[in-house]
Amino acid sequence: MSSKYTFYDFIDADGDGSNVIKSWLNGEGKDSKGYFTMKIGHLETSPPPGSKDSFWDYPATKPMKGEWSGFIELRKTGKVAYRLLAQRRDRNVYLVACGTHKNQNYTPNATPQTALSRVNQMISNPTKYRRAHEYN
Repeated sequence: MSSKYTFYDFIDADGDGSNVIKSWLNGEGKDSKGYFTMKIGHLETSPPPGSKDSFWDYPATKPMKGEWSGFIELRKTGKVAYRLLAQRRDRNVYLVACGTHKNQNYTPNATPQTALSRVNQMISNPTKYRRAHEYN
């Protein structure tokens, strides 16, 4: 099956140059890495949200509301609520933040303004600020 969506990780090019998503999945989020690896693989080949057999539905993903409108959560629930925060534009999915979620707060602290700034950087300067999602 061919890829319908392309996932990109945010690169902290103005900081330490790290792949923010990969670093988190190999560090604090390591207990969720297998789940998100599988889930992103499914989403890459999934029909669009609302279509028959789409993986873009709750509880795996959830459209965000309020000041986060336009973003989605990729969700792993359980004792710890792991999240990848992304924005989908056409067939591109920009993974911009990650962490755990409790009582309407994200750890590490993510803000809608930072997330939107990262998406814009990834689009305006793709060579500097984004990489195809890294599965290892």
